[in-house]
Amino acid sequence: MDAAEFKYRVDLLYKSGYFDTYSGMAKNMAAPFFWGVGQGDDAKVLANGTMCYVNTGQKHIGITCDHVYEGYLADVQRYGDDLEAQFGNSTVRPERQLIDRSPEGELDLAIFHVPEVLVSASRENYHHNALEWPPALPREGDVVLYGGFPQSLRNQTTGQVQSKFQFFVGKIQDVNEDRIVLAPQADTVYWPGHEGEQINKSFGGQSGGPVYRVIDADPSRGEVVDRLQLVGIIDRTWNAEAVFARPALHVLPDGKIRR
Repeated sequence: MDAAEFKYRVDLLYKSGYFDTYSGMAKNMAAPFFWGVGQGDDAKVLANGTMCYVNTGQKHIGITCDHVYEGYLADVQRYGDDLEAQFGNSTVRPERQLIDRSPEGELDLAIFHVPEVLVSASRENYHHNALEWPPALPREGDVVLYGGFPQSLRNQTTGQVQSKFQFFVGKIQDVNEDRIVLAPQADTVYWPGHEGEQINKSFGGQSGGPVYRVIDADPSRGEVVDRLQLVGIIDRTWNAEAVFARPALHVLPDGKIRR
């Protein structure tokens, strides 16, 4: 399937409402992880990343990148008790929720215990209820939906933070147990609802965002509906020419990291 045919098929699915549903699910199963100082109209957000909510079947967790968490810890040192952090709409002390972490030079993952009561506070968010966890490694050429909450689309008015979820549909360019590679160039990615626009390549803040594989229902396995499967966690970009993600198979059911 060449790039033109791929875009044509995805466009048909988008116009039918197919990706409206899936993008809504992806957004609701993720949230911005942000922190700042001040109160009310004087509040200032310092930075944000993205967090994926997952019910592994054993534990309710939140997954993000360790470099996002490290950025938060650096600001804790600067601002102390004046700093306040949120997972979505819930104010948290991330240190108290931490399960495991692997530094940026290794897997660049940070895993937190995020119970349903924290997630449901927004009345929109919920955990990705994985049919199997950890997921199998995706394959080159698999169609995926990926994104997060870029800082460039964050807006703050009257003390309220509004973050927009940006997602793309594309194909996995390369994959191994260490890395998933996605290419955001115009001829290899689809940005639903933004036909003819220059693709926003300001990915800062999407670190920790989900990479969902779109899975067609397999009647032979008793599956009756198509679904999304979380297969990767976005950790960085390379000059806006490639998006890299860590395979989700490194996260064990108890939230510990498989090294």
